[in-house]
Amino acid sequence: MQVRVKTKKLRTRLENLAVVLVDTLYPENIGSAARACANFGVSQLILVRPRDLTPEKMRAMATRSGLPILEKMRIYEDLVSALSDFNYVVGTTARLGKQRKVYETVREIVPRIVDLSQENRVAFLFGNEKWGLTNEDLYHCHTVVTIPTTEAASLNVAQAVVIVLYEMFCASAEVELPKPRLATVKELEIMYEIIRETLKRIDYIPHENETLWMTTIRRFLSRLDLTAQEVRVIQGFCKQLLWALEHRPSKTSGPSAKQG
Repeated sequence: MQVRVKTKKLRTRLENLAVVLVDTLYPENIGSAARACANFGVSQLILVRPRDLTPEKMRAMATRSGLPILEKMRIYEDLVSALSDFNYVVGTTARLGKQRKVYETVREIVPRIVDLSQENRVAFLFGNEKWGLTNEDLYHCHTVVTIPTTEAASLNVAQAVVIVLYEMFCASAEVELPKPRLATVKELEIMYEIIRETLKRIDYIPHENETLWMTTIRRFLSRLDLTAQEVRVIQGFCKQLLWALEHRPSKTSGPSAKQG
């Protein structure tokens, strides 16, 4: 059974966000972008002059979660028409020349977009797989951001969509992850006692200061925030070790022992 992460609150108005893909070459990337939109709650996918719309290839990468996004995506022949209803446009680029005027990373801009999304429709613009957004495309953007990578890296357009939407989601969501139950003091004391017994059995505790030695072990294990299940695992290991020590073959018995 799959367990989904629960979000207690989203400050971004996701219905006001859209992903716009310009001059996309490969239908697989359109499908992957649809899947990313579905994963992070963005329902609007817009295509501008897509080169290939092979349904099977798009649907295969969208998976079941992204199919509703594909079914209602809008397609335009020019960028101005695609952006006409938006209040704010964020371009993305990996190239940082002077003419492109890139001053922020995605992570730096998302808090502002979270606020803008309350009353404004915001479009995230992604370019062609080979050359990205042109200077003419960026001309229509209110701001342009980049995704930091190593010098040798090259992000696929669908990967860029995932990163941008992930950053938006993280900037606005209060995520509720289930926390495991920690072991009780009683459970820990039972575990420490069997650890003591095991260490004694293998003669690993200094005889002159047993309490100090066990205190060191307790402090070490206390830093791990052991759960009840983990305590049971340690107890089981120690019990099995003690059993093995108790039932190990005697050195003076067996076929290899010397005959008196």
